[in-house]
Amino acid sequence: MACGKVCAALARIIPHSCAAAWTAARRGVPRFGRRLLAGMGSNCPACDAAARAGLLCAACAQAALGQATARRCPRCALRLTATQAGRHGGLCVECALHPPAFAHAVAAFDYADPFDALIKRYKGARRHVVAGALSQALALAVRATHGARGAVSPHGPQALASVGPDAERLPIDAVVPVPASRASLRQRGFNPAGELARGVALRLELRLLRGALRRRHEGAARQASLPRPEREAAALDAYACAKRLDGLRVALVDDVMTTGSTADAAARALLAAGAASVTVWVAARTPKPL
Repeated sequence: MACGKVCAALARIIPHSCAAAWTAARRGVPRFGRRLLAGMGSNCPACDAAARAGLLCAACAQAALGQATARRCPRCALRLTATQAGRHGGLCVECALHPPAFAHAVAAFDYADPFDALIKRYKGARRHVVAGALSQALALAVRATHGARGAVSPHGPQALASVGPDAERLPIDAVVPVPASRASLRQRGFNPAGELARGVALRLELRLLRGALRRRHEGAARQASLPRPEREAAALDAYACAKRLDGLRVALVDDVMTTGSTADAAARALLAAGAASVTVWVAARTPKPL
């Protein structure tokens, strides 16, 4: 009885429900943490120059953003030359001939010098802290790319340390990471795509569906060690959704896209679960060999 009176009194003081208060607190704590860390000095994980909060320095963030907004295939984010971009309606040859299930892709940078070292440090050396810099670069790329497409109010690339556009203005309802294999989890102790997705979802204030996608089977060999035909065959029917995604516009997040076969298979599973569309967000896109 006394508890009920206390709750009634609090309800008169607090102008919103407990559920709303809890939601506000959950959103506020990460923001407060980021503001607190933003004032702490650190070294840039890409060039070792002075930076803050473990993020990229302004120069590296600008360089990564330059790569993100370079001439790319809008479907798979492959870097294109001016000649290549003038053919097939701006698409790369593969997307023109064999369109993937996902509608659009954004890459923060190419998987090449100097930024490939970030990925290697993140995955190979288990430097979880690098997830902050990668999510920073990817969030900047998402804002810049969608802004160029007229989907989000443009805020210039000068906002290099933090990104926080209005979530409702991005054409995305939820963020879903590509799940790691059991072997990868045992080796690294974490899912690189999962941590990247968490960071990007926080920065862009989007809903994260961490367990929505699951693996149907575990491949015998690592995808990165397989030639393209074998990668595509191994990815077929590799994923399934644990829940319905009816009508949701989903951003599928992975650390690296090489051939796009993994993203294509995962996107098919998301669409089969009712997703309205799938956009792929990756930290790094492997360039086509010259």
